Formats: sequence, structure tokens, C-alpha cells
Amino acid sequence: MKALLWLIASGFVWPAFAETANTSNTRLHWNGFASQAFVHTSDNRFFGDSDNGSFDFTEIGLNGSYLLSPRLRLAGQVLSRRAGDLYSGSPQVDYALLDATLFSSAQSTFGMYLGRIKNPIGLYNETRDVAHTREGIFLPQAIYFDKVRNLTVSSDGLHLYGRLYRDSGTWSLQGGIGYPIVDKNFEYAYMGQDWDGKIRSNDLAAFGRLLYEHNGGRWIYAFTGASVRTDFRASGADTVAFPAGPGLNSGNIDIDYSVFSAQFNGEKWQFTTEVAFQAARYRNISAAFEAQDFNSIGYYSQLSYNFTSRWQGFVRYEEFQLNHDDWNASNRARQNREESAFLANFGIDRSPIPAHAYYSKIWAFGGHWDVTPQWRVRAEYQIVEGTATLSPRENDMSQTDKHWNLFALSLSYHF
Repeated sequence: MKALLWLIASGFVWPAFAETANTSNTRLHWNGFASQAFVHTSDNRFFGDSDNGSFDFTEIGLNGSYLLSPRLRLAGQVLSRRAGDLYSGSPQVDYALLDATLFSSAQSTFGMYLGRIKNPIGLYNETRDVAHTREGIFLPQAIYFDKVRNLTVSSDGLHLYGRLYRDSGTWSLQGGIGYPIVDKNFEYAYMGQDWDGKIRSNDLAAFGRLLYEHNGGRWIYAFTGASVRTDFRASGADTVAFPAGPGLNSGNIDIDYSVFSAQFNGEKWQFTTEVAFQAARYRNISAAFEAQDFNSIGYYSQLSYNFTSRWQGFVRYEEFQLNHDDWNASNRARQNREESAFLANFGIDRSPIPAHAYYSKIWAFGGHWDVTPQWRVRAEYQIVEGTATLSPRENDMSQTDKHWNLFALSLSYHF
């Protein structure tokens, strides 16, 4: 299937390349960024041993583009991201694509991306790793989950895009198919731990976003949709029958994700709000997992204000509920207690996961100071109820504290 994608793409690319192959106006552009943060939490772990203070949040990236011709461009980014136990800092290709403009006029543009493509999800997914593009040190975790960042950030495939320019505003549409990137963080987040089997992305996922910018971007509205299937291949100890083992089978996890976004940009202030709905379905893995199918909701509202050209502050409220039909997860917590009591009959001692592990409510306050056009200092403070934004890879979710606070400082540089 991946070879077929390249074959299909060549049919689009070749006409554009043939038309412009003799053009000599090739250009190389490159940029980079680096950010180092200090994170301290009153309880729980977020990006390392944060309850004792952690410097385990570092981002370093180098990106560039090469203009082969007026209609063909190569672009890519290499990223090193260290974030506690979630990401080790090993360099990886964040995106690497061919951008072919197939048609362009004063009224519209139509083109194609081929390769590893940043998925168009919400307002910030495509630029989420560049610190200077974020209002705070962290993006709202109710929408942009750092604990499964790789699943949503990019995919290997083919996207088509189009832009329609009108006097009142600009319409943008991007959509396509690709193989998402799954890793151990996905397994921890959606299956609770690192099992003996493997998580893979053998099926094409679909991504799409319609965005409208009114009056030069004063108002921005967007709708995003994504549909992803991951494959779990059980092996070894996973298949041992219950109660001696988990009794897992090979199966799938199907995820549908949609985001509604709106933003107002004034001279001094900006208001942004987004709401996301996620449906996750477990297929054939085990009856226990299928009973955990969920329909989640996450949303936030954020107000930012520019005091001067160099000082900015923001306040944000965000909330995530794993199951919008079980607000604050009281039913889920009761089921967990009953399951733990049942396992105790077989001599299995397992602490029940509390209700607050399935939701998060966060008040965030912060701001930045642009020391120079290249250097930025940020500070952020969060008051948190619930631990749904935390990863089981860093925390024993049955032992987490319901109420906790987070303080972070960061220094960022870009060129």
C-alpha cells in the first residue's frame, strides 16, 4: 500500500515537475529552535521526577525547505525531544515531505503533500513543538495529549490541500491518508501498561481539516476529523488464560477524533477555544478491554493579553472527561473496586484505579517575556484536579493524588 501511494503521487508530481524543471530559482531556507524547561509538581510525576523538580523537558529542532522550482518544494524537520520517561531525546524525523503546487491563481491554490506529513488537527498540532508558537509552556492537554503525541503529530502518506481566497476571508481544506506513528506511549495510554505484544499501525488513517480565516485572520474557525486504527499483536505472556494471566488476544483499537476550534485575534488580546470528541473502541483484544470503550470530551478556553510588544500573559481553563456519560467517573471507579475485590478471590492483589484518574480539570496561568527577538522566557502555574493528563508510564495511576499543582519555567531560542 505504501508503494501504491508513491505511484499515485508520481502521477500528480510529474506534470508539475516537467513544467518547471528548467527553472533556476532554487532556494534553501532553514531554521532551528531549542527550549529547556524546569517542571515542579506538588505531587505526581509530569515529565520526569517533577515532584522533586525536573529538568527532563528539552526540545531541539532543525527544519528546512528547498525550493526545487516555483511549484515544487522539499521540507523537513529533525526533532530531539526529551520529556521524562515518555521521550528519550533521540533525534527523529518529525516531518519530511514533498510539497507540489498543482494549480495556483489569484483566487485559489491546489496542491499535494507526500511523505511524512504533520497532521492538521486543531489550531496548534502542526507547530506544537516550536515553543515560540505556543501561548504557554504546555499546550492544553485536554486537546493535545503529550502522553500520545506521536500518534497525532504526523503520519506517512499523501494529503491534498486547497485554499480559496475571497475578499471576506480565506478557506483552507487539507485532507488525506497515512500510516500514523504509534509507540509504547500509546500502549501505556490506551492499554494501561507495556504488554508482551506489539502495537502497530498497519491500516491507513484518515485526517482532514476545514479552516476559515475571516478579515485577515481576525476570526478563525476550524473543524478537524481523524480516524485511526491500531493493531495489537498479542504474544507470550499476554495470551495466558485468566486468572493466571491477562488472557489477551490480537485485535484492534479504533479511534475517531474530531475538534471544533474558534479564535479571535484583537490588537492586544486573543481568545481561543476548542472542544474535542474522541470515541475509542477495543475489538477482539479481550472482553475486559471491550467493556472499557469510551466516548471522551475535552475542551478549553484561553484568554491572552499583550501588555507590551515583549510581555504577554494568559489564563486558561481546560477539562477532560474520559466518558462524557460518566462525568467524574463515579461509575467507572465503582466497577474498578468491584473488579479488584473479585481478583482478590484468586489471590491477585491489585489496587483499584480511582475516579480522578479518568478526568482532569486545570486552571493555568502564565506568560512570557521576549528578552530579544530570538530569546523567550516563560512561566506557568497550574492548579489541577484529576490525573487523566498523566501517563501510566510515569505514574502508578492507582496511587496518584487527586489535587496537585504544577509550576514550570522555560528558556527558548529560535533562529
